[in-house]
Amino acid sequence: MITVAEINDIDRLDHFRLAWRALLGKTKGATFAHSPEWLEHYWNHFGHNQKLRILFVTLGNKIIGIVPLVVKPVATKIGTVRVLTYPLDGWGTFYGQIGSNPAATMVTAMRHVHASRRDWDLIDLRYIDQEGHDRQRTLNSFKSVGFQSNQSVWQKSPLINTSEANWEDYLASRTDKTQQQIAKADQLSRKQGPIAFYRSRLEDPSAPGWNPRWDLWAEFQRMNFLDGNQLNIAGGHFSQNKKLSFLHDIHGPAVRSGTARIDALFVNHSLVACAYGLQHGSGTDYLAVGRRDTAPREVITTLITRMVQQSIQDGEPSLNLGLVGNRLSGMWSNQLQTSYRCSHFPITAPRSQLLRMNRWIQKPALQPMGKKKSKADSGINVSSAPKLTPPEKPDSCIEIADDAPQDWSGQHKVRSGSTEDRPRFRIVG
Repeated sequence: MITVAEINDIDRLDHFRLAWRALLGKTKGATFAHSPEWLEHYWNHFGHNQKLRILFVTLGNKIIGIVPLVVKPVATKIGTVRVLTYPLDGWGTFYGQIGSNPAATMVTAMRHVHASRRDWDLIDLRYIDQEGHDRQRTLNSFKSVGFQSNQSVWQKSPLINTSEANWEDYLASRTDKTQQQIAKADQLSRKQGPIAFYRSRLEDPSAPGWNPRWDLWAEFQRMNFLDGNQLNIAGGHFSQNKKLSFLHDIHGPAVRSGTARIDALFVNHSLVACAYGLQHGSGTDYLAVGRRDTAPREVITTLITRMVQQSIQDGEPSLNLGLVGNRLSGMWSNQLQTSYRCSHFPITAPRSQLLRMNRWIQKPALQPMGKKKSKADSGINVSSAPKLTPPEKPDSCIEIADDAPQDWSGQHKVRSGSTEDRPRFRIVG
């Protein structure tokens, strides 16, 4: 029999840590943000006004899937709204269930949410990799329990594809202005002295001489992360100190899991710029980029130049600078990656329905989603970077009134709560 066990206390996570780690190794598209260590530190830093809802889907006595959720109070123009969502808050591009049975996990989790006492005003699951690993499983799980589901594009994020060409071809695909900026920055840096680039390598924590590079981290946190009015640190609109404190706490477990990366640029034997990222199977998500106060802004360009060159040489699939802002990543991007959101506005929650109406009235409806681009269409052999539209600054990190629902038509009918009306399913990937 397939069932759900829910925990609401972060201290109880220790009882499930081994099972969680076992499932993490079987999860397609898993990142460090899917780990229990990430959730623990996220909760310690950002969970003070939220409710934790971790759903463990079990078959017999075996856990086959995990769905980490939080209920987050969000201030809107019509008052505070309780939102059931994923615990990510802009620290990654994609998120979802954990385990090798995503369809069964999501359907069972949504059945549990549907049957439980409602402690939320709306469901808004973001960061869905629909064109990759999700394949509409989240949307189908909503429909399977009768949730009126609206699916739309959440974000189109710039990406640097480093897997399909050498540095010369990549550079030739940039605009003339970008090529001039790269050359100028390199010349300016060389005038100050010899240039050296360092990238921390994955090491076995049990190996002799293992070094988590806290020395580099100490230098990194002293950097200037401002680029004009933009703070080049991921994670929404929290303060710089709060974000750096969070990154400091996840660095240790991230290093032990083999996912932490520090890229550093040295000019005349002095550290002048750093980038911090988390590696995964598809590349690296960079969470912060900074420079010394005394260093010119051009050193960031030189740093990213060396980062791209090194990734091309190493055969790394991609670099994601979009989390720290389009202003920094736009000139380097040669591909876009799209994440989706799946929302449910309960009919019995008037405030939720007002939000849905407000979203529909104030924003133009999205066009029907087109086919996924082929590699040939999204590769790096293009004449210029994709045109990026900077995202609007939200009133809160949840961004309630962002995009209009794609399928605003009201054609979905609420199903009966009886089990006879629910579609049967089998455990599949």
